[in-house]
Amino acid sequence: MKILIFISLAIFLIGSIFFIFVFHYQLKPASASGASTIFTINKGSGFQKIAEDLEAAHLIRSAASFKLYLLLKGWADKLKPGSYEISSNLGARQIAKLLFKGPLGEVIITIPEGWTLSMIEKKLKEEDVLVEEQALSHLKIGDFQNKNSGDYFSFFEEAPKNAGLEGFLFPDTYRFYKNTNVLEVAKKFLGNFEKKFSAEMKAEMEKHSLDFYKTVTMASMIEAEIPHHGDRPKVSGILWKRLKNSIPLQVDATIIYIKCEVKKLNECRNITSGDLKLVSPYNTYLKLGLPVGPISNPGLSALRAALWPEETDFWFYLSNLKTGETLFSKTSEEHNLLKAKYLR
Repeated sequence: MKILIFISLAIFLIGSIFFIFVFHYQLKPASASGASTIFTINKGSGFQKIAEDLEAAHLIRSAASFKLYLLLKGWADKLKPGSYEISSNLGARQIAKLLFKGPLGEVIITIPEGWTLSMIEKKLKEEDVLVEEQALSHLKIGDFQNKNSGDYFSFFEEAPKNAGLEGFLFPDTYRFYKNTNVLEVAKKFLGNFEKKFSAEMKAEMEKHSLDFYKTVTMASMIEAEIPHHGDRPKVSGILWKRLKNSIPLQVDATIIYIKCEVKKLNECRNITSGDLKLVSPYNTYLKLGLPVGPISNPGLSALRAALWPEETDFWFYLSNLKTGETLFSKTSEEHNLLKAKYLR
């Protein structure tokens, strides 16, 4: 009798473990493709029909497991009618949360020129655009280099695959649905970048054999460093000239980026002499050449300045902190005099 009870208990435990394993497996994403589908819940639809419709649309693996999950969460009678944009790489738990929170709501967001990726991400989260627990900062250029996927962008072909998307989230006004998969949000930014980076700009880049990623990195520094659009071509000319002659670029905006975005320091926009010694691949005071990647998301003005630099006799520039005006000088002596006058 004891053996029978033991065997029954063992079968029960094994069965329970197997059931739990299968249940959790069936709550995983139905596909890794990331393709989006507009899914509509009609008024009066019960959770059983909703689950069956989701399975029929290949958005979940199992209607039965989805229904059980809803019952366990207490959401079975709380799914809201309306239209939802659902990505196939969302798991059943995330889909259930979307349907519980409510249907699509469109949000209009303006991204200013020069904002960093973290600033953009914060804004998207504040407006509930991104699906919970997803982040733009988790994506890499390599996610968009597969020619066989719908996420491919040709301008990334020779860019470093492990780099983030800083520099390519084009500043503009966008319309997003709330609770959108991060991949779809990124593709909207990148698609706009691809459209705005004109054939003329591509031709100019190819004419001078410029590397695309390095060009955007240069533009990002110009965007972050120089507020007046008219000064940007001159500054671009200085930076490219210093680069060619193996002279440190000494761009203050790269130091600010290290402090604000990399190290996340408080009061990060004020630069001290000690900050110029920060060890970082973004530090253009210590490192010859360009920083390791973009430090902002540049608009057309900065991109065009990077591609069409103005040749001058100047080797140095300085920003008047009160007016934003850029002051140019030909020698280090002239530059030091301007620093003494305007940076006291």
